[in-house]
Amino acid sequence: MAPITLSTAQFSTLDRAVRGLVRKLRRLALATAVAVAPIALLLGREDGFSELEIVFSLVLFAPAVFLFFFTRGILEIVSLPDRLRRMPGEGQERVTELARIGDDARRARVRSTPFLLWRLRRSFGSMRDVAGIALPLRMLTPGYLGLAAGSALACLVIVFAGLICLIVLALG
Repeated sequence: MAPITLSTAQFSTLDRAVRGLVRKLRRLALATAVAVAPIALLLGREDGFSELEIVFSLVLFAPAVFLFFFTRGILEIVSLPDRLRRMPGEGQERVTELARIGDDARRARVRSTPFLLWRLRRSFGSMRDVAGIALPLRMLTPGYLGLAAGSALACLVIVFAGLICLIVLALG
């Protein structure tokens, strides 16, 4: 099997295209959040808000929130090549830091144990960032992509419904 190569020019083109898509999806999510206001105003216009209308109005935010988190995950996936390039250097830094902590632990007194644990926690926390490379890749599962497409469609419907509600409020 031949190795897969991707030039930096190809990757930068892909990066620009994905970031453009992310900008559009975030604008759609923001437009959806704004469009919920006229819908909620129209629901509560007659007799105020009932509990069901409040819950319905809050549920209308769900597609926008999901879409926003989806775009955040997409940006994490796009940043993976940079993270992979940094991994060897970061791994060496972690090994050096752990060796220093081990040397300090041999000479440490009981009073300095909390400080050593704090340094160890910080070192393991940064290792968790390096090891978390596979986490954003879960966004590419069919179920998650289907939910994202459904959320984008729901956002479009909510935006159009918000426009119609805004027209009804302006005329009425």
